[in-house]
Amino acid sequence: METPTQHPILLLFLATLLAAVGLIKPKFAPHWPAWFHALTRVVIFILLTVLIQKVVGSPLRPHFATTNSGERLWGQLVETSWWLLGARGSIGIIRLVIILEDKPQESQIVSDLLAGAIYIATLLAIVDFAFAVPIGGLLATSGVIAIVLGLALQNTLSDVFSGIAVGLERPYRPGDLLWVEGPIEGHVTHVTWRSTHIATSQNNIAVVPNSVIAKARLVNRSLPTGTRTDSIELRLDANALPEHCLTVLEAATLACRLPLAAPTVQLAALQGDGSVFEVSFAVLSSAALSAARTELFMQIHRHLRHAGINMAVAGVAKLAVLEPPSLKAILKQSTLFGVIDTDQRDMLADRFTTVTLPAETTLIQLGGFPEVCFIIACGTAEITVEDPSGPRVVYRMSPGEALGAIALVTGSPYAVTAKALTPLKVYRLDTTAVAAAIKRNPELSHALEALAQHGMATQVHDAAVHPDLKSDHPEMFLSRLRTFLRVSQD
Repeated sequence: METPTQHPILLLFLATLLAAVGLIKPKFAPHWPAWFHALTRVVIFILLTVLIQKVVGSPLRPHFATTNSGERLWGQLVETSWWLLGARGSIGIIRLVIILEDKPQESQIVSDLLAGAIYIATLLAIVDFAFAVPIGGLLATSGVIAIVLGLALQNTLSDVFSGIAVGLERPYRPGDLLWVEGPIEGHVTHVTWRSTHIATSQNNIAVVPNSVIAKARLVNRSLPTGTRTDSIELRLDANALPEHCLTVLEAATLACRLPLAAPTVQLAALQGDGSVFEVSFAVLSSAALSAARTELFMQIHRHLRHAGINMAVAGVAKLAVLEPPSLKAILKQSTLFGVIDTDQRDMLADRFTTVTLPAETTLIQLGGFPEVCFIIACGTAEITVEDPSGPRVVYRMSPGEALGAIALVTGSPYAVTAKALTPLKVYRLDTTAVAAAIKRNPELSHALEALAQHGMATQVHDAAVHPDLKSDHPEMFLSRLRTFLRVSQD
C-alpha cells in the first residue's frame, strides 16, 4: 500500500481541482454524448484515485493528518468527492449500457432504481471510510425506522412498486384507450410512479392508484389496432323458428352502414322463455361505437316488427302473437304515402301485389324507364350509384320504405340502382295499376300530385345526406307529374 506523501497540500489542491471539474463538468456540457460523459468520468476518477493514494493512502483505508484539523477535514472532503465521483461514474456506465438496449421506458426506471441504490451505498461508505463513523448502529437504527415508515406508508409504497412494474411491463401508454376492471374506461393521459390518469367519456379525469392497476383486469382497446368490437344480446320469442329469426336479424345487420363489415349473428342459447341471439360487430374506433349500437338496435327493431317476431320477456314462456303490419298500415305510417287521405290510400293499397324475390335480384336500374315502385315488406335492399371507380353504396333500405314511387308518378328515369341484399318480400305497384286506379277515382290524381310534391321535398332533404341522389328543378318536376296524371286519366 502506498503511504501518504510528505507534500500533501499541493496534491490536495490538485485533487480538489480535479474533483471540482468532475462534479461540475456535466452542468457545462449537457449536450455531450452519453458515452463521452462516461469516458471522461472514468478518466477523472482514475486520476483522482492516484492523487488520493499519494495524499491519504488507499481510499478504502485512508490515513488523514492528525495534527492539523483543517488539513484533516480537507482530506476527508477530497475522500468524499472520490466516492461521489465513483458513484456518478458507475451510474453513467449503467445508464449507457441500458440505453444501448433501445428500451427507453425501462431504462429510465431501472437506471433510477440503480442510481438510488448506488447513492445510498455511497452515503454509507462516506460515513464509514471518510469520517470513520461506525455504521453498524446506524444500520440497526435505520432498519427500525424503515420498518416504521414501511408500515405507515405501505399503500404509497405499494403504488410506487406497482408503478415500477407497470413501467417495466408497459401494458399501456399515454393516448391508449384503456378499460380497467371497476369499470373505468377512457384514454390514458399521464402515468406516474404512483398513479395512472385516465380521461373518461364524461370529461372527467380518473386517478387510479397503480396498486389497483396491478391487481385489476385491463383491456387495452388501442392494441394491436384502434378497431373496436362489441356485441349485443337479444332474447326473442321462443315460438318463433330460430332459422327465421336468424334470417331476419341478418337482414337487419346488412341494413346498417356504420359497422366495418356485416355483423355476425349466432344463436347463443335456447330457453323456455326465449331464444338468445348474439350480434357481434366491429367499428373503426370507439368514437363510432355508440352510434353503431344505436343503428343496430333501430334496424333490428324495425325488421323484427315487420317480420312479426316478438321480443321475449324473461320468465314468460308464451307471448301474444305479433302480427306483421299490413300494407295499409305501412302506407299510413310512411312519410311518403301518409299524406294521402285514408280512402284514397286504401284504394291505392288494393292495387299493390305481393312479390317474393331472391337475393341479388335487381329491383330498379340506374337510368331505366320507371314502370314500377316497391314497398319493402321484409328483407334489405342496397341502393348504389355509379362512380368513375364503379358502383358505390349510398343507402340500404329496410322494411316499410318505398322505392321508385316518385319516378313512377313523374316518369323521371331512375337515379339509382337497387338490388336485393337478402331474399325480399315486397309490395309492387306498376303504372297500369296506377292508371286503372285514377280512371276509377279521378280525385286520386290530386292526391298523387300532393304525394309527389311531398316526395320531392323529401328527396331534396335526402340529397343533402346523399349528394348523388339528384332531383329535377321544381317546374320540370311538376310538368312531368301533370303529364303523367293527364295520360293516366285519358
